[in-house]
Amino acid sequence: MSRKSLYVGRSGQMAVMAEFLIRGYNVAVPEVDVGDDIFVVKDSSGDYARVQVKTALAAETRNGYSARYTVRFSQLEVQSVPEIWYIFANRLTNRWVSFVVISRQDLYDLYDLYGIGSLNRTGLLSLYFAYSADSVVCSGQNLGSFLNNWDDWPPIEHE
Repeated sequence: MSRKSLYVGRSGQMAVMAEFLIRGYNVAVPEVDVGDDIFVVKDSSGDYARVQVKTALAAETRNGYSARYTVRFSQLEVQSVPEIWYIFANRLTNRWVSFVVISRQDLYDLYDLYGIGSLNRTGLLSLYFAYSADSVVCSGQNLGSFLNNWDDWPPIEHE
């Protein structure tokens, strides 16, 4: 992995952490990364979520922008409690432009039912997202309902 990739990946993780923090959730980075980049905690209840962040430097296209990601298929096909969430972060030119927020189950169902992405021999699922206006498409499937969808983490008012 190149040094640039390390910086890009970590910056996406920090951008996602900042979004959770501004919403009033606590975040933690596990000391050992075995598939979870961030733990997101609702302090009042102790409820938490496991988050895997995927970051791309998006490329401009004629109708918007696009980004490529890879996901370990072995993580995608195993159910877990609590559920793993994938957040696909996009950096275009000099700003963060969008986040696709999707549960492991929803991403797996999209692969299983509609064949999104391309699974290679090494067990990585490659995903190509094409963004335009307020939509995102992967393998012909509209993922617009997941675009910037933070509904599972509504803002918390702290005093």
